Amino acid sequence: MNITPQQNRILRLGAGIIILIYLLLTFFFGNFLSEARHGSLTMHAYQLTLKNLKTVYPPKKQDFTEVKVGTYLENIHNLSIANSSFSADLYVWFSWKGAKELDPGETFQVAGGTIDAKELSSEHHLADGRNYQRYKLRITMNKVFDIRRLSLEDHLIRIFIEDKKHDAATMRYVPDENSAIAPKIHIPGFTVTGFDEVAKPHEYKSTFSSPNAEGLSRVFSEYTLAIAIHRPGFGFYLKIFLPFFLSVVLGLMVLTTTPDMVDLRMGLAGAAFFGVMANTYVISALVPPESGTFGLLDILNIISLFSVILIVAGGLIAHKLEVKNHHNDFIVAFDRMLLYTIGMGYLTLSIVLPLCAYSF
Repeated sequence: MNITPQQNRILRLGAGIIILIYLLLTFFFGNFLSEARHGSLTMHAYQLTLKNLKTVYPPKKQDFTEVKVGTYLENIHNLSIANSSFSADLYVWFSWKGAKELDPGETFQVAGGTIDAKELSSEHHLADGRNYQRYKLRITMNKVFDIRRLSLEDHLIRIFIEDKKHDAATMRYVPDENSAIAPKIHIPGFTVTGFDEVAKPHEYKSTFSSPNAEGLSRVFSEYTLAIAIHRPGFGFYLKIFLPFFLSVVLGLMVLTTTPDMVDLRMGLAGAAFFGVMANTYVISALVPPESGTFGLLDILNIISLFSVILIVAGGLIAHKLEVKNHHNDFIVAFDRMLLYTIGMGYLTLSIVLPLCAYSF
């Protein structure tokens, strides 16, 4: 191949610049996804710990009743990341010793959600002062999902139970060690990796103008059931990624043609560009509208569009050189340089990013 030393330097410089850009993108986006993964797992652990808890129960000024709260989760359904919600079927029970008029089963609520159905399954009030109530619930919870690693992510979905009448000066929840989740729980696209429960104070930054309130806020006892879920494997990610990958491959085919085939080149490049954009519109339905969160799906879109634009720009440069100078050997080498550097750069990103995002 007849290429001058100057042309060879141009090719090396171009290859170096493109490789450097892809390495910087790999480092930046890989680090972003690694931090998102680490931050998500840390936050999940933090949300269930009582360490560093800023809100505390008020000083004991009167006797309060401890109420044991237990749950048995039967099923989770209608989990929708786009709608920021999920539904659940569960049993919840309360046991306490003291006045049956406390009636926590009548006054509890699901904080951050709604009770769609509530049925009293069992109730006992014994002569020794022990009391027991069990309810069957169907609820819908609001949940803002972390979508930065969507398609390779973990979530902690939580159900909050709180009394709407009795504050912490009157009643405090204690988790029941008999709580459990059904082994048959099936959430499409996810596996359940564990559950935990905790009861802790929940402060409202208002007294609600209550005549018996003290201070500037009111504190209630809140029981939390948390279920950890994980998206197993790379199957869902591949379904999202493959259309992007095939669009870029279609674009790379431009560089295997000769510069004089300008119509074919522009046709393939245009198809690659619109393929990326079409897949972007499809995956946008997976996230809440106007979520404002930057994540893995946006990164796939950016690197795919960037690669296609590089291909189009390279094709135009090659065509211009062919029209003006007819440096056929240099044009062939130029196309080959773009094909290898863009192809390897995009492939490297495609391998590194999911590995950085996924929690094994």
